[in-house]
Amino acid sequence: MARMSWREACLLDTTLASLERFFTIPPDYAQTLTGGLTNRCWKIVESCGTAYVWRPITPITQAFSISRFQEFQILSAIQTSGLSPKPIFISDKGLLVEWLEGQGMNDSLSFEQLIASLVSVHSLPTTRIPVAPFNFTARVDHYWMQIKPDLKSEAFQMVYRDWRNPPSLAEVGQTLCHFDLAGYNMVQAEHGMQIIDWEYATIGDPRLDLTLSIDVEGLDEMQAIQSYCQLRQLDGIDDWVEGVRAWRPRANMMAMLWYLLAYQLWGDDYYLEQAEQLKMQFCT
Repeated sequence: MARMSWREACLLDTTLASLERFFTIPPDYAQTLTGGLTNRCWKIVESCGTAYVWRPITPITQAFSISRFQEFQILSAIQTSGLSPKPIFISDKGLLVEWLEGQGMNDSLSFEQLIASLVSVHSLPTTRIPVAPFNFTARVDHYWMQIKPDLKSEAFQMVYRDWRNPPSLAEVGQTLCHFDLAGYNMVQAEHGMQIIDWEYATIGDPRLDLTLSIDVEGLDEMQAIQSYCQLRQLDGIDDWVEGVRAWRPRANMMAMLWYLLAYQLWGDDYYLEQAEQLKMQFCT
């Protein structure tokens, strides 16, 4: 992380200037945060020691259909849950949230902690969260339409075409979903486990959220589903097994397009390699 004076940071990232309406006295310093794939965020520290995270609005966030205003609305609605950082300030340039001090869980998250966190998120009331439900087809279409023709090989087109519609499944109800819940987005803070980076969060099918977390953390599918359903006291586990298995190829296709778009935006071969690996899963 690069630490610099507030003045230097504002010269490097002009979105920070919008915080002049929030800070009566310029902060002591700012430093770039590493780890996020979508966008550069900042840790901002006042002279009194109070720290924040600045999550800017940029062409990158728009390319991935990320709304800081939606993120703000969700964080505002769930701030009493103790699961997330508190939103502090929103503008047309970005979102300021509190800094959560604690230990990152990227290498130490247990199976039980992940399942319990998923259940906690999915159990939050949604009636006061003013966001539209997740539209899978609209999201993957948004990615696909931005990708340049020279990257749209016949194989990529086939995978996108075959899996762009959501599965037809038994109804289990919609919940708040994080859609990127894994150890790298969890912090063991003073008052318990907390979750960060809610930029993809929305109302959706919890089986998709469960699928994404199972795969990114490499969990045993049946063990995870059984533990999840038991913790939520849910009957009809077959509907959850069927749902996870039906969502998996669609989730992989969505991730494939995400990486392909990321390669187009940043030119890093890592993203193209990831997209190719995901594509190959459909060709074997």
